[in-house]
Amino acid sequence: MKKGIILFLLVLTGVANAQMYEFGDVPMEQLEMTHYDLDSTASALVLFDKGISSIRYYNNEFQVTFTRHMRVKILTDEGLDLGDISIGYRIGEPEQDLRKIKASSYTLNENGKVIEESVGRRDRFKNKVSDNWEEVKFTIPGLKKGSVYEYSYEIHSSSPVDFPDWVFQREIPTLWSEYEARIPEWFNFLTVTRGYRGYDIQERTSFNDNARIGTGMYAQNYNYSGTEYHFAMSDLPAIDDEPYMKISSDYLSHVRFLLASYQLPGDFLKPVLKPWNELTTGLTKDEDFGGRLTSSDVLTNAVNEAIDGIDDEFEKMVSIYNHVKEVMDWNDKFGIYSFEELEDVYNEGTGSGAAINLILIQMLREAGLTAYPLILSTRSHGEIIRTFPILSQFNHTIAYVEIGEKYFLLDAKNEDRPYNLQPTSNLNGEGLIVVPGEEYWIPVQNLGRNMSMNMVDITVSDSGYTGSLTSQNTGFFAYIDRNDFDYNDLNESAKDHIFSDFENFEVDSTFIIKDVLDQSFDFKSYFSSTNNESNEIIYLNPMVIYNLTETPFTLAERTYPVDYEFTFNRTLIIQVHVPENYAIDEVPQSVLHRLPGGAGEFRRIVQTAGNDITISYKFLINKERFMPEEYEYLKKMYEEMVNKLGELIVLKKV
Repeated sequence: MKKGIILFLLVLTGVANAQMYEFGDVPMEQLEMTHYDLDSTASALVLFDKGISSIRYYNNEFQVTFTRHMRVKILTDEGLDLGDISIGYRIGEPEQDLRKIKASSYTLNENGKVIEESVGRRDRFKNKVSDNWEEVKFTIPGLKKGSVYEYSYEIHSSSPVDFPDWVFQREIPTLWSEYEARIPEWFNFLTVTRGYRGYDIQERTSFNDNARIGTGMYAQNYNYSGTEYHFAMSDLPAIDDEPYMKISSDYLSHVRFLLASYQLPGDFLKPVLKPWNELTTGLTKDEDFGGRLTSSDVLTNAVNEAIDGIDDEFEKMVSIYNHVKEVMDWNDKFGIYSFEELEDVYNEGTGSGAAINLILIQMLREAGLTAYPLILSTRSHGEIIRTFPILSQFNHTIAYVEIGEKYFLLDAKNEDRPYNLQPTSNLNGEGLIVVPGEEYWIPVQNLGRNMSMNMVDITVSDSGYTGSLTSQNTGFFAYIDRNDFDYNDLNESAKDHIFSDFENFEVDSTFIIKDVLDQSFDFKSYFSSTNNESNEIIYLNPMVIYNLTETPFTLAERTYPVDYEFTFNRTLIIQVHVPENYAIDEVPQSVLHRLPGGAGEFRRIVQTAGNDITISYKFLINKERFMPEEYEYLKKMYEEMVNKLGELIVLKKV
């Protein structure tokens, strides 16, 4: 019985939404709406967004037709900018044709009358974005706070490769988003759905149709079947950047279609996508990729200079890596290809990330090392979908090196990085090693540990306290501190980047103990805090570093994963020496908070011995990604850290 009621409600919902799709038919409740209950801060709300794509035979060719109809409610003045519309389409091959643009706004005046204003042909402007891309731009007229606007259009393409994807979410909340796709049996598409929300509708059904295919006396009637896809989602929140979140496009709910092959009536099967092992072969032969990896006198001489007197393969690798990153400047451009000869790029001393790393690979090979290109997608480019074998998913090339049973990943585009520290932008899942005829994937990650070990020693007196911090840092902690410290003003660097902001707190001296690029960055600081008043009671916050005062996780629930750039281990041991004329009245309590599965830990152990207090603090994150269902545990741990790290030591004068 319950199932029947649910199905009945779904039918009613579908009817209601279908009625909303009529252009110009705007219900009064949409016009009178003043806020969105699920997001009171929303500047606007997508009332619905409906797309339909289909492949049909027309004018002696198969064409893809895409129609879209979107309606938006303006809730605040900040939402008015959404009325600036841009619709893009391709003007290069295969060419697309934009048709049937309609756009109108609807506003209630003070008398409750609906005022409609429409976009005319003269209100639309074409803008050439590139040699292959053009856009039509227009502004919805008459928009005010409270207005509703809508627009619709069609895009026609002569190539089934152009079958559109669909994104359900955007920067403002969406009440209803729906997509239908109709594909004849002759076309084999790969489909993938992404996102972290469930679908209200996710259906795949069959249909039957007929078409007359061919020209003139050779035309024939064909009865054919096909597949119809239907997706819909409701009450979608605005996609918004949250702490510890990768590029938002990776988390948007969307569906993608990629043509894998097709077989037209009376014809042979024609593959469109090549498997990964064929793509690696093609890359190896490509003149702008594998074709660049050839010997030259310039690079040979550079290799001989870099490894002069070195026999060990590992030391050769490090020396060549250091040489390339020191003589080459990255021009901030990504891509997997080098469009210049490597010798020319080397002589110029500047190039793209791919060109610099292809130089590195060629030099490693000339030194007798086993090195291959590895292509990846940076975090800002999005995650790779391995079921979609297309090279446009990649945007960077680095070096993969094998020495004995070990392998190393090298990226020489940044001078300030050691060989064993990949940029966080590269840490985005797997990379593909380009070996001809093979498909080898490996995780792009740093194999070293990211640790920060800190010893704090504080001596309390009537007039304040003095102390020291000894800090040893490896991995990303070393990289961060190394870049934060200005050797010309170490005290100010330590105060700005290391110590918490305490009143009357001074860094008296700082010196670097060790700064080895591929090992650690260690330093020591002496500090003091003065208090001119006579204190019967001293309240001391011992957390002179890592004093977390607020949690980054404030949402009750989280839709998207928490994505740390790297795992880490922070340890802090604090020794507090209390003067003889004071007694220890209160100390923070020991605490241990572990995440399920050993994914993380916050620990504080407090011990007293006479007038000395020892506080051992440890904070571990043991995996990079926490799924939404794990968010609650992570949130609670951070809340406890904020509460506990704010606890004070209380000393009373004897």
